[in-house]
Amino acid sequence: MTSRTRPTRALTAALCAAVLAAATACSPADPVAEAGYYLDLSDDPMAASAVELATVDGEPWGFTDVADDRLTLLFFGYTSCPDVCPMTMAEIDLALGQARDAADSYDVVMVSTDPGRDTDEQLRSWLDRFDPAFQGVRGDIDATVEAGRDYGIAIDPPQETDGQYLVTHGGRIVVLLPGGEAAGMFDEGTEADEIAALLPALADTLL
Repeated sequence: MTSRTRPTRALTAALCAAVLAAATACSPADPVAEAGYYLDLSDDPMAASAVELATVDGEPWGFTDVADDRLTLLFFGYTSCPDVCPMTMAEIDLALGQARDAADSYDVVMVSTDPGRDTDEQLRSWLDRFDPAFQGVRGDIDATVEAGRDYGIAIDPPQETDGQYLVTHGGRIVVLLPGGEAAGMFDEGTEADEIAALLPALADTLL
């Protein structure tokens, strides 16, 4: 009895392991769900902001005007920012390069949080350092603060205190659907390779 039982148990264990391995191979992990640096809102996207701004070319622009066949990476920042803004735009640029073909599914828009100093020319020239395809948008600071609030990005109007000019804004990158709704957000400080790792999956899922 004992000599028959042991081979049977061994065979059963081997079969179970094979089935488990096959199931794992057929069900790859969801990179979006596993990314701790990305907030997935796709099941309940945030409504598109109704705020109207303007492009650096002087054309009216609203958040519902994003491309209808691509996702948009949205960032609120300003050109004289010493660290977070240039680093974030550089990481986005690098991520799109790493994503290769998936990059064709994305636009990039930066909304100035310092429109009093960020002229159209200044914003366009600054973005060109990263990628001439990046879109610059600006408008009244109160409207900008409202738009940020609509997407959960805290923005304070610029203030000059003790000789220092302060511009406070959140550093998340918002992923907009073709209708302008926010489907998710990358945390502030997310690096290029982490962004690039999700771009193909987000495009496949959201477009």
